[in-house]
Amino acid sequence: MFLSTAPAATTRTGRLRPAQVIVRRFAPAPDPYQDDPLLEEYLSDMTALYDRRFRRDRHAASSRVPFTEMADQLVRDLETPGPVDLVVLAHATPDADPRRVTACYLNEQLPGDPLAFAVSDQGPVAPFTALRLLGTYSGDFPGCRALLLVMEQTTIPYDVTGARYPLPLHDIGVAMVLEPAGSDGIAVHQCPDVAPEATGALLRELVPAEIPLITGPGLAGGAPATTVRDLGAAGVWAEYAHRRAGVSGPVAVADRDPVSGTVCVAVLPAPDEEAVP
Repeated sequence: MFLSTAPAATTRTGRLRPAQVIVRRFAPAPDPYQDDPLLEEYLSDMTALYDRRFRRDRHAASSRVPFTEMADQLVRDLETPGPVDLVVLAHATPDADPRRVTACYLNEQLPGDPLAFAVSDQGPVAPFTALRLLGTYSGDFPGCRALLLVMEQTTIPYDVTGARYPLPLHDIGVAMVLEPAGSDGIAVHQCPDVAPEATGALLRELVPAEIPLITGPGLAGGAPATTVRDLGAAGVWAEYAHRRAGVSGPVAVADRDPVSGTVCVAVLPAPDEEAVP
């Protein structure tokens, strides 16, 4: 049993660093949709709770790639993943097949009998919260090795109107292996209730001018940066996976949740920074 409490506005982990980061896009399910009465009943009941109507036609025409399949492929793509102590899945969109619990699946599949859980219902904030929690929990595991999975999928089996968060246009996943940091680790800042007009000044305060900045659509135009769209909460992390090998210093990733006004910034150390042996 673990007790979770509200964090301070700014938290510096200083314990973990990215050792390997990969990104993968996923093709739609290769076979035509087959009737699945149990899943359809489940989705109908769940959507009705929120005054939505399950659209079987929309579900049948979608890509239908569940998080377990994404996670399985991402883990296989990692180079010598080895035993891990902690695994966190972060996502904004719901799972294409909510009958499967991906965290439990990973606990069974990964070596090391890791503590595994998920962070959701926070929109683009979820991956930042996951990183902060990994840094906090890593103190309970000497020589901690952790895995962060940020995944987004496009199967939404009901009509979406007035979406609070930008929906992804592709099924995509990012896997980040984290290991003990040397002199410094990932710095995570989460600042709630930030007005849109105040984001530029906050980013300038948290991110030194010489550090490359990757921002999500919630911060578009807020600061000189590379802005990523169309990939949901995974977009900035996918861009980080592409860019990290080409830089010699730290990289900052940032986004803003339009619902809570929370601005999140993660400053990730250079990939060649020496790790703790």
